Formats: sequence, structure tokens, C-alpha cells
Amino acid sequence: MNDHKPTIDTLMQLQFAMAGTRVITEAVTMEVFTHISKGSKTAAQVAKAAGASERGMRMLLDGLCSFGLLTKDKKGYDLAPLAAEHLVKGKDGYAGHILEGGHLWNAWTHLGDSVRSGKPIQKVEEQKGAETFFPILVRSLHVLNREPARRTAQVLKGCKNVLDVACGSGVWGIACAEAVKQVKVTANDFPALLDVTREYAKKHGVADRFDYLTGDLKTADYGKARFDAAILGNIVHSEGEKSSRALFRKMHGALKKGGKLAIVDMVPNDERTGPPFPLLFALNMLLMTETGDTYTVADYRAWLSEAGFSKVETADIGSHSPLVVGIK
Repeated sequence: MNDHKPTIDTLMQLQFAMAGTRVITEAVTMEVFTHISKGSKTAAQVAKAAGASERGMRMLLDGLCSFGLLTKDKKGYDLAPLAAEHLVKGKDGYAGHILEGGHLWNAWTHLGDSVRSGKPIQKVEEQKGAETFFPILVRSLHVLNREPARRTAQVLKGCKNVLDVACGSGVWGIACAEAVKQVKVTANDFPALLDVTREYAKKHGVADRFDYLTGDLKTADYGKARFDAAILGNIVHSEGEKSSRALFRKMHGALKKGGKLAIVDMVPNDERTGPPFPLLFALNMLLMTETGDTYTVADYRAWLSEAGFSKVETADIGSHSPLVVGIK
């Protein structure tokens, strides 16, 4: 159950919650963190580098201080550790790709339209939408998911032949290959996404252990009893119930006896009353997909059992939701 007790202040917090989104989006778009990393410290210096007004920049920088992304003293502003690691363009840990240009903000302005119609404003699960949207998104997700991917790899240790379905950057398969030198990964996705996968596999030094299977997960041929493990890394929410249940059956066929299907996703509690992020992400799927949603552990247990998996387990991977593992 959700034990949160809202107060009148909750209404103000929700009303003004959009401010944080705009602050971080505009700061990333204007490369504020990058300018500071290069030596611009005062509001005037950062404003000049960004082509902005000094008054406006001073207010924006103060706002960033309130979120702990910047520090401030008599000499000016500096990067807090989180911003230094993840918001400076050009760094390996840069996670600001999806914030540039405010894509998510623009989509969420249409929430009322989608709630009324039940229809998305775009369909990112289809090839045309996927190859436009995801090559940008997965670069941020690669950074955000590196640690959960490493923990997932530990759960799958002992699995030598791994299928990474709709793999994006390949972060989940890469973590498995980094964890065990004998691991071979088959990475599956649309052509434009596999270009990104190849880039990251090479960057992580595991490209020689990656094979590539081009195509839609609905129609791709994964073979029979071929893999020790398969990974659905943040895939189910965009597929929806019907497609996901069919995919689970397909994964069961592709796995060897004792094989594991690892499902990473946004998982609300069984009552669907919390936590907030998985439930808000369900609305994101309303905006972005035809049938996408988020699903509970109870849902996964029922669907995996229906698909033929003999056992379902969960594991903590240091993320907002548990890893769900179906064992054949």
C-alpha cells in the first residue's frame, strides 16, 4: 500500500514540479555545466559563454545550486560531483543526451490529449519511431543503467550464451561480457540501434564477443533452445501485455533447459498505488506507445508461468524496481 499522506503543500509541490524539469533541461541545452568545467565561474562569465543574460543566468545557476548540482562561494559557481560526472558534454559519463532540446517535456504537454483519446502522440515501439527516438535516448540510458546492468550480470553468472533483445546501446549484454570472459552475446535490434550497439561494444572492449541479429523482436528468429539467458532490458513497458506475453513464450522456446529470462523494467506494487516512478512511467507509455504500460510482479509471475517457466524469482539490482527472472 502507499502510505504517503498528502497535505495542502503537496498541491503546491505538484503544481510547481515542472520547474525542476525546465531548470535542468535549459541548463543542459545551454551547456552550462560544460562552460563551468572549462573555467567560467561567475554568472557573467557563464552567461557570456552561453549567449544569455547575466540576470537570467544568475537565477538559473542559483536554481541549480538548490538541487545540489552546483556549489557557490564568493568566487562564483562550481560543479558538484554529480554534475561533474554526468552533465559535462564529452565525458564518458555524460547522461544529458535526452534532456537536450526538451523531448520529454514536449511530449508531456500532450498528456491531456492522450488521456482523453487513449492514443499516443507518437509510437516509439515501431521501427520508424524507434530509429528516430532511441539512438538519442539509449546514450543516456547506457550511463544510468551501467550499475544495474553489472548487478544483473552477477545474477546471470554462469550463463555463457546470452541474448540481448531490443538491446539499444547493449548495456545489459556488455555487462555480461565484461563479467565473464567466456560469454558470447547476440544483440538484437533495428539497424540504426545496432549501429549504436557496435559503437559501445567496441568502446567497452567486448566487440569480438558480440554477434548481431537485425530485426523487430516480434518477427526475429531466435532459434530453439539456443541461449543460456535472455535479457529484456526495459522492453516490456513499450510492448504492452499481449505482445509481451507472446514474447515470453518466444523467449521460453529460445532458452535451453534451466535458462533464465531476465526482465528489467519499471515495476509498481501489486495494488498499483506506488511507488510514483513506475506509475508515472505508465503515463509516459500512454504518450509514446499504442499499448504500453507498466506491470506488477504478480503480472510477471502469471505471464511467465503461462509461458512455461517453472520458477520466477526477483533480485535487487540497485534500481527503482527489482529484476524479475523466469527460469525454464
